[in-house]
Amino acid sequence: MAAEYVAYKKFTDLDSAEEVLRLLKENNIECHLLDETFASVKIVGYNPIDFGITLNIKPNDFGQANTILKQYYLDEIEKADTTYYLFDFADNELMEIVEKPYEWGDFDVHLARKILKGRGVVINEASIETKKEAAIADLSKIIPVSGLRIICGYLFAFIFPPYSMISGFLIVHNRNILPNGKKVYLHSEADRKHGKIIVMLSGIMATIIILGAVFEQT
Repeated sequence: MAAEYVAYKKFTDLDSAEEVLRLLKENNIECHLLDETFASVKIVGYNPIDFGITLNIKPNDFGQANTILKQYYLDEIEKADTTYYLFDFADNELMEIVEKPYEWGDFDVHLARKILKGRGVVINEASIETKKEAAIADLSKIIPVSGLRIICGYLFAFIFPPYSMISGFLIVHNRNILPNGKKVYLHSEADRKHGKIIVMLSGIMATIIILGAVFEQT
């Protein structure tokens, strides 16, 4: 069975995304772009669905892609103009970028490192790696589903199936993609089992309601 594609990088502009796409393809990494900048959805009570331009690759290619992009950005920062905004950052602001790379673009992270080294600031790689592992552990934490949400899911399966179907689906499928490409479910197996039952009940009740409406018209 072929490995599925997962989100590797997100972009706010198409040009940057296409440049990285081209670079990875030149190095024989299978990838594609998903451009959904036209939509933005947020469901109250659930994680916001943040649409944008996403570069998708296979999880097994994360390591190779990281190596390729690291060298690419190391070359790019050599061309950085001194008027670029990071050159005005204080040391502690630059260090924050280095310590929280997933909140910044790759170019900014590598440039922040270069500027700090140019100023003689020592970067504690062991500390950064520890913080990275802590961030991954935090993203991997199981988030319990409240009892009220589960009860409402069962209840609305009988009185308003569409709501429960969406609620159950999110309980089953909500997950995070870690920086290493691994996907982890946000909720426990027990909660996801409730979600599956809620989806099933909602589907059954929706079918009954639709068939009842059809028979009433005949």
